[in-house]
Amino acid sequence: MDFVATLFGVFGGLAVFLFGLHYLSDALKKVAGAKLKRLLEKLTSNRVKACAVGAFTTAIIQSSSMTMVTLIGFLNAGILALEQAVWVMLGAEIGTTITAQIIAFKIGTLYLPIIAVGFFTSFFSKSRKMKNIGCVALGFGLIFMGMHIMSGSVKPLKDEPFFQSMLVAFGREPIFGVIAGAVFTAIIQSSSATTALVIAMGASNIITLPAAIALTFGANIGTTVTAQLASIGSKLSSKRLAFAQSMVNMLGVGLFFPFIYPFANFVALTSTELPRQIANSHTIFNVIVTAIMLPLSRPLVKLSHAVIKGKEGAQESGLKYVNRNIMLVPSIALKQIKKEVRRMSKLTIDMLELARKAMLEADLKTTKHLPEKEDIVDELKIALFPMLEELCKQDLSESDRKQAVMLKGHVIDIERVGDHANNLYELAQKMEELKIELSPKEKQELKHYFDLAQEAYLASVKLMERPSQKLFKIVLDNERELDTIQEKIEKIEISSAKKENAIIMVEALLNLERISDHAKNILGTIRQGF
Repeated sequence: MDFVATLFGVFGGLAVFLFGLHYLSDALKKVAGAKLKRLLEKLTSNRVKACAVGAFTTAIIQSSSMTMVTLIGFLNAGILALEQAVWVMLGAEIGTTITAQIIAFKIGTLYLPIIAVGFFTSFFSKSRKMKNIGCVALGFGLIFMGMHIMSGSVKPLKDEPFFQSMLVAFGREPIFGVIAGAVFTAIIQSSSATTALVIAMGASNIITLPAAIALTFGANIGTTVTAQLASIGSKLSSKRLAFAQSMVNMLGVGLFFPFIYPFANFVALTSTELPRQIANSHTIFNVIVTAIMLPLSRPLVKLSHAVIKGKEGAQESGLKYVNRNIMLVPSIALKQIKKEVRRMSKLTIDMLELARKAMLEADLKTTKHLPEKEDIVDELKIALFPMLEELCKQDLSESDRKQAVMLKGHVIDIERVGDHANNLYELAQKMEELKIELSPKEKQELKHYFDLAQEAYLASVKLMERPSQKLFKIVLDNERELDTIQEKIEKIEISSAKKENAIIMVEALLNLERISDHAKNILGTIRQGF
């Protein structure tokens, strides 16, 4: 036997399989992404519905690891509660078995015309929908091609004494198979790929059913590594979900392991073909484990809290509703980014009120946190803008693309309003240092322009939520009056008896006028629709 050729064949076929699986997953998300979003939005306290959503979503995107990473993103973003995420995760355990059922079909070399049809449809069709369907077909074709290569490559191994003795050991001592399956899956981070390789060995009749079941049991444990890695640096709830998945899979294997031979005998009755038996064992195992664990989800959540102790701290700085994991589902990421932009706008509204208090009431004690808020707004802008640019490059619907572009403009204007609010606060600090006190008349004028700028900006923020002619009018009227500040500045410079007061008034009025400009920019972006 040419060992090098066999090795290249096995890992080359595995690489084609994994590439096809990844390609198929991306294509299916494009075809069904909006439906998945609506499904997730409809999640309620109903555990059966949540479990069904997890199973369906995982079956569509062909990756339980991807579902887990997405769930961790949802937990970090506050979209789901931990128990809801556990329900979806349990459903994902069932959904991931669909891959094994698909690849257990004998299609011979029919993958070649499937690849051909998929390629020509995806590359030459003018319809985006047909392109995506072509990508789905191409992904399926590559999966079966990878299986065909692996199956052909492992055939010579059945005559190798070392490989024979290893598989015999897996049959006699299934614990070795469980360990091997767990380690291999943890390394390649795909239980579907491990199961595919086991089914390929089954197709070549070089493995027994008990040994195959032991390897798939191990794959169920090894696949939890992906969630553990994704939860690093995430909220406690995300770590608890990763722990819950590990516990479910380890408890499931622990429950079935003592009965692996009777279980193999039972599974053998479901089909006469070994590849299908392996696929069926994978499905039956996950369905039974999910059925057992679903009613026990609350104790499971309590256990995760007991093991991973601590309280989620109140988050002020950084992203609250969005992280990199959630970018895997662009339509939902866009919705969460809107929440962050809303949060930015509320922070800047608060900053303007604090700046007003600092300047008109000389209150620097209760307004001292304004610069910290400005830092948070800057952080949000730095984090959100690249995410929005990334979203704009993805395959979004036309309305979602317009929203992403519009939000980019809003993020810039909101951040600049925060800068001007901070400038006004620094003017108040300067007034205190230099012992400058505005006259009653100057305070009255400044109050009037503060009113105009704040009202215009608040109206523009409300316009981001819903269009209103009344709000449009407020922004335009107030901005028009604030545009006359230039004339006011000239009068201040001529008539002011105190030079320091004049400088403070000029800088304050200019900042207020620019705030109204940004309110008008927000209005303009909304009117244009992008």
